Amino acid sequence: MNKLIRHFLSMTLLGLLAMTGTASASGLTLTQYREWQRDPIKKEMLNTYTAGMGQGVTFANVYNKTQKVPMIFCPPGDLPMTGDLTNIVLAKFIAKNNFKPTDEISIILIFALKDAYPC
Repeated sequence: MNKLIRHFLSMTLLGLLAMTGTASASGLTLTQYREWQRDPIKKEMLNTYTAGMGQGVTFANVYNKTQKVPMIFCPPGDLPMTGDLTNIVLAKFIAKNNFKPTDEISIILIFALKDAYPC
């Protein structure tokens, strides 16, 4: 099972990296995120990208729980980690905080999920 999860995570990461050809080598920035939101085609890719990031944080939560360490965020029940959900959470968090244009969406999402679903 561990091997299957690692394989899935690796394939997800490769897929996300392939989709972010216009993103910096280190990740999608806030500026790029905002640009992608305005482009109908890239917006669909953005939904997939942020859903994948949300799934990654969810998998980290599962790992933390098995290791008996604090979880990153505590969603209610079986909250589906969709692109729509992650983008709503991101939009609310970005609106009430100041970020640099070069800040990475992946890091912002972690804090946004912690804010939206505290433990």
